[in-house]
Amino acid sequence: MFSDLILFQISILIFLGGALAGLLLRNNRFARHAIFGSAMIGSVFTIMFSIDVITGKPMTWMVPNVIPFFDLEIFVDGIAAFFLLMVGIVSFAVSIYSIGYSKEYQIKKRTMALGFLFNVFILSMVLVVASNNAFFFLLFWEVMSLTSFFLVIYDHDKEENVKSGMTYLVMTHLGTAFIFASFLLGYIQTGSFSFDSFRHGSSSFPLLVKNLVFIFALIGFGTKAGMVPLHIWLPKAHPSAPSNVSALMSAVMIKIGIYGVIRTIFDFSGFGASPDFAWWGMLLIAFGSASAIIGVLYAVVERDIKRALAFSSIENIGIILIGLGLSVVFASFQLTTFAMLALVASMYHTINHAVFKGLLFMGAGSVVSVTHTKNIEHLGGLVKQMPWTALLFLIGAISISGLPPFNGFVSEWFTMQSLLSSYHIPSTILQISIAFASLPFALTIGIAAATFVKLFGMTFLSKARSKYAINIKEVSHSMILGMSILAAVCVLFGVMPYLGTSLISTAFHMSSQPSSPFDTLTIQNSSGTSFANLSMPVVVIMLSSVSIAIFGFIRVLSGNTKKTKYGTWDCGFGSLNERMEYTPTSLSQPIRAVFKVFFRPRNQTEKESFGENSYLLKTVKIETAIKNIFEDLLYTPIVSSFIFFFDKVRRLQTGKINAYLLYIMITLVLLLLFVRLSNNA
Repeated sequence: MFSDLILFQISILIFLGGALAGLLLRNNRFARHAIFGSAMIGSVFTIMFSIDVITGKPMTWMVPNVIPFFDLEIFVDGIAAFFLLMVGIVSFAVSIYSIGYSKEYQIKKRTMALGFLFNVFILSMVLVVASNNAFFFLLFWEVMSLTSFFLVIYDHDKEENVKSGMTYLVMTHLGTAFIFASFLLGYIQTGSFSFDSFRHGSSSFPLLVKNLVFIFALIGFGTKAGMVPLHIWLPKAHPSAPSNVSALMSAVMIKIGIYGVIRTIFDFSGFGASPDFAWWGMLLIAFGSASAIIGVLYAVVERDIKRALAFSSIENIGIILIGLGLSVVFASFQLTTFAMLALVASMYHTINHAVFKGLLFMGAGSVVSVTHTKNIEHLGGLVKQMPWTALLFLIGAISISGLPPFNGFVSEWFTMQSLLSSYHIPSTILQISIAFASLPFALTIGIAAATFVKLFGMTFLSKARSKYAINIKEVSHSMILGMSILAAVCVLFGVMPYLGTSLISTAFHMSSQPSSPFDTLTIQNSSGTSFANLSMPVVVIMLSSVSIAIFGFIRVLSGNTKKTKYGTWDCGFGSLNERMEYTPTSLSQPIRAVFKVFFRPRNQTEKESFGENSYLLKTVKIETAIKNIFEDLLYTPIVSSFIFFFDKVRRLQTGKINAYLLYIMITLVLLLLFVRLSNNA
């Protein structure tokens, strides 16, 4: 067998080969298979490498003087390997999906550039996670940001895509600035950009420096993760990118931000088991709660299927941050068992979200590729024409809604148990604060279920509501296969959660691990007695038994009764049509009304009467729109202030040499005064 280093090097070379193929090969069917086949094979080697490291020992590789004064340091331990495994699994499925999906871009003569950027994007994520040096981390981070930017604006013929890309570019570089500030503080304290020096020296950092390192990293990595209120780019960029890229960005790329937060807290910031650090966890819980509830509220009222999924990603990042914050709080008070429970909850939801969100974005991409619309108001009835896509999208929808026996249920159950275990924290204020945080978590779960009832029902069920949903056909086999892989993982991680928990326990070096796939998941309190139990195989058996019993009861009760088919009762109208259906807007109207403070809905009504009698209405047309309060109340004033300031500064550029000589003279005088005052001091 190959060594860990050889597996890693092979995967890098294959991704580079796929990118090179995108530049050199002609635009044809063979090229698509070669480009995305390379990404698929590279992902397989990444998965093999990750599993090898998780079950073995860390891998280190150093290449001296790749750039003058900087050595390329690669270090992959269990934590990094866990995230690389996630990258590999999702990239493998999306690469297979892309072979069929990219056919529409072949017509536009753009497949080659898409393949090049696709391979470089995956490669950059792998290298970011594997980097052990701040310089190369930021270098690969920038490559990841720029390639994803070019993928966001790939359909640059559409003006809104370019605007979305520019918003993304500004926000991602804002985040990069804060990440650099966090690393710079570590460099000032240790005199090195190596992450090893941060690990070994961070415990001696002054408390103020530790806090600043954490805050800067949270802002920087939180921006990439889509944490509220730094999320403004995410619902713009993800829907604009091609759907296979949207799947990678939402499922994997934003998790690199979570990886950065974890690395900073437990490796680079000098975090210790002391109540002084408990506020770090509470800050994570606060941002997580806000992200969860804001994300799901905007998802449930969205009519663009890809934007709804993007807002849902913000919601799930919030759930991940809640679990991570609880882990930090528990660890601060040396409650090790509960800290591990919360960390397992957070990491299990991290990989679960990667799987079902990748599946859902591919499902949405399949719908958009055949209907050529993202507006679910124009869809409906697709289950008869796209049965496989409908089934696989349904699996993803049930998984993300947190319903058994799929994977989302398990990780959300772990998170809820972590919240309920907060009474062990020896601080009444923190207990009350976490109790309040559990309210938005519970509300989020309920609204998330409503969101995906709406998305699935309005897209696939009932009658077609426009010409877009008529006379279409199922997508290609490669697209179905790519979705099926992630759907199978959703089922596997739900029915056998042992696979996920043992993977996380091994990667993060936790002491307690299940010994059998059929072991009951048991949560114990501080006295060692059982607090909560869950056996997913038993849940599956019970659900199956109830389903079989209900089916059998109906069959026995109906017996040999003669069946007669009638048309659906039409209330005397004569026939039912698509205009009598619930629309996506009407389905979410109650939530929009209850939480109108977040949406600021605007309704516009147009009425047409019969003749001059205004009471006899012929037609009534109502258009509703919502506002994004973060854009209106936060970002718009900031942008306006900057524009105003720089407009004033621009006036200094007069174009006259006299003015520039005056500026130079004023600068020299100020410098001379500064030197004089410094010498006197």
